[in-house]
Amino acid sequence: MKNIIKLIAVIIVAVMTLTLFAACQQGNSGDTTKADTTAAKTETEKETDPVTTEEVTTEEVTTEEVTTEEVTTEPQPEVRYDVIRWDFNDASNLGWEATNKTELLAEEDGSLHLKVTGGDPHISTKKIPGKVECDDVEYIVIRIKNKTDAYTGQLFISTTDSPGPAEQYSYKYDYEYADEDDEWEIIEIDTLDINGWSGKLRSLRFDYTDGSEGDSYIDYIALQTTDASKQGSVETEEVVDPRAGKQVLYKWDFTKLTADDIYLSSKPAETEEGEGEGGEEEYDPRWHFSGGVEDAYVENGHLVIKIGGQDPFMTSPEMTEAFDCSAITAIVIKACNKTAMTSAQLFFTSDELTSYSEAGSVRFSFDHKGADNDVFEEIVIVPSDSTLWEGQLLTIRIDPSEEWEGIVLLDYCELWG
Repeated sequence: MKNIIKLIAVIIVAVMTLTLFAACQQGNSGDTTKADTTAAKTETEKETDPVTTEEVTTEEVTTEEVTTEEVTTEPQPEVRYDVIRWDFNDASNLGWEATNKTELLAEEDGSLHLKVTGGDPHISTKKIPGKVECDDVEYIVIRIKNKTDAYTGQLFISTTDSPGPAEQYSYKYDYEYADEDDEWEIIEIDTLDINGWSGKLRSLRFDYTDGSEGDSYIDYIALQTTDASKQGSVETEEVVDPRAGKQVLYKWDFTKLTADDIYLSSKPAETEEGEGEGGEEEYDPRWHFSGGVEDAYVENGHLVIKIGGQDPFMTSPEMTEAFDCSAITAIVIKACNKTAMTSAQLFFTSDELTSYSEAGSVRFSFDHKGADNDVFEEIVIVPSDSTLWEGQLLTIRIDPSEEWEGIVLLDYCELWG
C-alpha cells in the first residue's frame, strides 16, 4: 500500500515538472517573436530612411542646377530710342549755330565741321524742335572726332526750371583723343548727372573744346530714352505769330536818334550830372551803349552799331508808359547782321526783376550774317519764353551780336500786345 502511494506521488511530481517545463518553453517562444518583430520593424525603418533622404537630396540638386542656369544667362543689351536726333544731313537747316569763335561747315558725309577761330568756342541749338520734357530724356549722346589742341569739353543746359547757360547747370567731360588722332568717339552723358535737369528743355550749348585752335567733327547728337513709347514723341509746336490779332503798343525808332540820344559808355544808365534836386536821380532819355560798342550813329536811314570789343549791348531809357509784361506778346526788332555770328540776346528789367539777368534773358538768331550781308530781318521774340517775364516793364537791353567785332544795322524795336 505504501508502495502504491509512493508511485502516485512520483507520477504527480513528474506531471507537475513537465507542466512547468512546457510553460517556460512557451514564454521563451513569445519573447523571441516580439524581438523578431521589433528587429524586423527596425530593419524596415533603416531601409526606408535612406530612400527618403536620397529623394530630398535629388530635389536639392535639381534646384541647384536651375539656379546655375539663371546666373549664367547673359544680360540683354539696353535698347535706346531717339527722342530728338541731329544728323546734320540738311546743310540748310543744321539745327545748331556757332555762338562763339566757331565757323560751321556742313561736310558731304553728313558730319558737322567745327573750325575753332579763337578762345572759348561753342555752338548752341537754334531752337529745340518741340516741347521736350527733361524727364523723358535719359541720355545725351554725341559722336565726335576731336582734332583740337585740348582734351576737355562741356555741355550747358537751359530749362524752364534751370535757366542758363550757367556753370552750375553744366556737365564737364574728357576726350580720349585729341589733336592729330584721327579717331571717332562716343560721349555719353547720363542726364541724372546734370545738375538742374528738370522742367522743359529750352536750349543746349556745347563747348566742344577748351582749346583755341584746331577742328572738330560731329557725326550726330541724340537725346535718348529707354522707353519705346517716347521715341520721336516730341510734340511739335504749332508756329503761331504772336503778333496775330495784336497791335503795336510802343516803338523805338532808331533811325531818328541824334547824337544827343546816344551815350557811348560802359557806365550804368545814369546822367552825367548824377542826382537831381532832393537826392533823386534825374531821368535820362538816352540809349546807353556798352564799352563793347566802339561807335553808334545814324547813317543812310539806319542806326549803325560798330562793335569793337567784348560783350556789346545797348540799353533803353526807362519807359515813360506803364506796360505789364503779361500784356506784351512779342518784341520785334528789324536789323541787318554784318558780323560773323548769328546769335544775339534780349534782356529786360521790371519792377519784379531789377537787374539784367542771364536767367531772365531770351536768345534769338539771325538767318543771315557776314560783312557783305544786306538783308534786313524782322526778328520776332516771344518774351514769355523767359521764366522771369512778369511785373511792369522798365527797360530792355539788346545784345545785337555775340561777336566782338563787326557791324549791326538797326531800324526799330516794337512792343506788340
